[in-house]
Order: sequence, then C-alpha cells, then structure tokens
Amino acid sequence: MRHLLVIASAKALSIGIDLGTSTSCCAVYRNGAPELVPRRVDGKLLTPSVCVVSCDSIRIDEPDTALKDNEVLVTSWKRAIGLDKETAAWRVEEPTKKRLRLDDGSKDPDNYVGVMTTVGRVKPVDLSSCVLDSLLEDCEAFLGERPKNAVIGVPACFLPSQRRATEAAAYKAGLQKVQIANEPELAARAHGTSQHDERLAMVFDLGGGTLDVSLVDVGGRTAEVISTAGDLNLGGDDFTRAVIDVDPSLSLDEAERVKIELTVSKSTDTVTRSDLEKASSILLERCCDAAREACVLGDARLEGDELTDEAPAASTRAKRRKQAKQSQRALDDLRRSAPNIKIVPQQGSRTVDDLVLVGAATKMPCVQKCLSKLTGVPYRKAVDPDRAVAFGAALQARANDGEVAAEDDFVVVGAFQAEVLRHFAQANSVDDEDLGALEDEDGDFEAYLEDLDEVDDEEFERLLALAEEEEEFVDIDGEDFDKLLL
Repeated sequence: MRHLLVIASAKALSIGIDLGTSTSCCAVYRNGAPELVPRRVDGKLLTPSVCVVSCDSIRIDEPDTALKDNEVLVTSWKRAIGLDKETAAWRVEEPTKKRLRLDDGSKDPDNYVGVMTTVGRVKPVDLSSCVLDSLLEDCEAFLGERPKNAVIGVPACFLPSQRRATEAAAYKAGLQKVQIANEPELAARAHGTSQHDERLAMVFDLGGGTLDVSLVDVGGRTAEVISTAGDLNLGGDDFTRAVIDVDPSLSLDEAERVKIELTVSKSTDTVTRSDLEKASSILLERCCDAAREACVLGDARLEGDELTDEAPAASTRAKRRKQAKQSQRALDDLRRSAPNIKIVPQQGSRTVDDLVLVGAATKMPCVQKCLSKLTGVPYRKAVDPDRAVAFGAALQARANDGEVAAEDDFVVVGAFQAEVLRHFAQANSVDDEDLGALEDEDGDFEAYLEDLDEVDDEEFERLLALAEEEEEFVDIDGEDFDKLLL
C-alpha cells in the first residue's frame, strides 16, 4: 500500500512529538492506541519547554525552579526559532523581543536571531534540541529503546525557515528521520473526525505561545485542510499575563496557577472568571479575528458572528456605530494579512459543523465560551486538548512505518497536497464518479491511488514528498509546475 510519505523503517522506533511553547510531550502507538510517554524524573506527561542556561550547558527544568547565580531561565524561545532579523521584526511582538533580548542574527551562520543572556548568546535551535533530547531520553527509559524516527508537529503558520530550524534541532538531538507536520492536521487525525460524513470542522489550536485556526473538510476516510490562519504571538502565556493585569501582586508562576484554578472554579482569592474575561477581551477578539480569517479563506461563515449579521432592528444608533467600527477594524486586519483575497464576510457557501479545541489554553472557560458563541456550535471533547497533536503525530508515525491497515487508515492532507492528487487524477482520466469514491465512507484513499496504473511510482512519491515540504515550491515557476503535474 502506498502512503503519502514514507520516512521511517518498520524496524526503528517511531514516535510523535508535540513541541510546544510552554510544554512539550511525546506519544508512541502501542497496544492498539497512541499513548503519552511519562517523564522519567517525576512520571508527569508534560515536559516544560523551559531551558535553564549556564556558561557550559543547557537543561530542562520547571519554570519555578530556584536558579544558581550563573544560570538563566529562557522561555518562549519557540516564537523566535528559525527567524532572521527582518522576519523577526514583524513576526515577534515587542514584549517578547524585550523579554528574549533577541540579537540581529549576525553571529549565526544561517542569520537566525539568537537570545542574549548574561551567560552569553543562545540559539533557539539549541534550546529546541535540548527539549527534544529530554523527550527522547524519557522514551528510552519508558520503552527500553531510544527512538530514531519522529513526526514533529509545528504551527501551520510556521515559515519554511522555522520548519527547517525545527528539523535541524531534531537531527541535533539524535533523530535520524524526521517529518515536520502541521499541528491542525495532526489534531484532526487524533480526533477521528472521519466518523462524520461531509462535515466542516474548525480546528482551533491555542497553545502556550501560538494560535492556529484551520478549516478541515471531512468526508469518509479523508480530510482536507482547506484554509489556515493564525497568530504566532498569541497563546496561553498572554492570558497568564492578563491575570497579572487583574492582580499585579501576583508573580508569573502564581498567575499561571490562578489561571489553571479558574478552569475548574469560578473564582480564586483575588481573581474571578469574569475578571479574567474582561482583562482578556482584546486577546479573545484576536482569537475571533483568526477564526474569521480562516473562514474567509475557506469560503465559510460563522453562524454566531455579530460582525457578519445584520444589526437587530431594536439596536440603538450608538450600538450600530460601534458594530460598524468593530467590523471595519476586523476587515482591515484581514485585508492586511490576505491582500489578494476578496473579503465578503457576510456570506459563505458553508457553515462550521464541528468545533475541535486543541492546546492547553483552550481549557479556559472564557475561550470555550467565546468560540462556541462565535461558531454557533458546541466544542468536541473526544481527545484531551493537551494530547491531540502528540496523538495525531503518533498515528502518523505508525502510518509512516507501514503498520496501518487499509480499513483503519484515515488520511489528512493539506490543500496543496490535495491539489497535487487532483492533478494526478485528471492526468490519468479519472472521471468524477471514480474521484467521488475517495469521499465515500467505504472508499480507501491510498488503495485507490495504487489503482492509477499510469502514474509513475517514482514521480508520484517525489511530488508527494515535495508537497509535504511546501517551501520547496517557493522557487518553482508556476508554468514549470503546471508542466510537472500535467
């Protein structure tokens, strides 16, 4: 059976990794299901993506660990990985720049910006490698073998340079074969969205430091990511700082604990859910803006979005002016991020059917309430938001090893990959009825691809691998690409 991208040998141990801004974790497929690997030091399932840097070493530790005089704590480094000076200028917000103390990248062979500390310059790639190495050591202690192959999830809005930097960090940690995959696609796979026919799911991934929003078109055993939007400077860490805005006496660690407590209780000693919701209003609106952008790009509409509905007849003139101002501001933001897209937010061909929440920050009631109201649908709880990406990566790693049975396989592809496959189908005179079999509940996507006798196997694998590494197409002329496909 042909798979989208074969990267691993069945003889080598393959795992899935969620490399997050605040926490990371890894999963392995065994005993019929993906399973998180516990930390060897304390048995916890999440590893802090926090690095303690000294003059001669880098190690992983808890954020509130007491540091020695000659050590520095570095957090949120994921926001800067793989960025040069020019890109960092618009990809990283000023508060993060000041906190990380980013340099100009002139001392790096790849011109990547580094983190300046009191003990010297530190590369984000090295910090990433340290976290990955810790995860691999946990796997070795738990499974009796150090993994050689891995599928690593990254934000869909990661640039090609950020993906290459993440891959470089993985190789430095000792991995031999690596697949960099988009987190929304992995989360969609983990949630088993294939149980619904002809559904449009919104995968909302809010981690510690980044936001991804993707629309996933689900049909039978296949799912296609049709649009993606995001915010590389928005995550749970920003909501933690919103808690401090409510109570400035709290330290960062105390604010984090308060935020977590508010997910299960309506109030703490100093902060209530209502307080956090008010303090987070701008952050929540940024969440909504990313969702709106994904829907604009995917030709969908949000049933509960006040910006796209007609104002009620009973509305006051002041309320109408406020709504118009908010709507115009949102549209201006969308036009800046997608200048070539004609934006008509009032209508879309489809509505969102499912809301899938991914990432620890989506456990906050204010986020859940905001998104359910925006989309008009309740969110799905099939998989713990903390585990979805790692589970999906473990399932992808299993498929890469050739261990997935045809009847169990669920294929998630990006819009670019899907277009490549459509071109192949067209080039081989596949009629609409046969192509529709791909969306049939009983259809088998990959077995069907094998039936395309006239497709050259080597060319097929090359193009699909190329589609997986989308950055490679940046330098390919459009006319040449058309010739390549047709």
